[in-house]
Amino acid sequence: MEKQAIKTIGTLQKTPWQRFARLQRTAAQLARGRGQPKGVFKFASHEACSAWTENLNRNGK
Repeated sequence: MEKQAIKTIGTLQKTPWQRFARLQRTAAQLARGRGQPKGVFKFASHEACSAWTENLNRNGK
């Protein structure tokens, strides 16, 4: 039985250092508290949750 060759679908367009820099920026944003706040939140409806999430993302924290 022959081994099948590895098929490459796409290539990475950026260098490893550019990808590492992006990862570092994302980690710094998460460390500053960007994203969802900690805790349990209860909403009466999906619409209320969506509105709260949109407002959270709009305000930046």
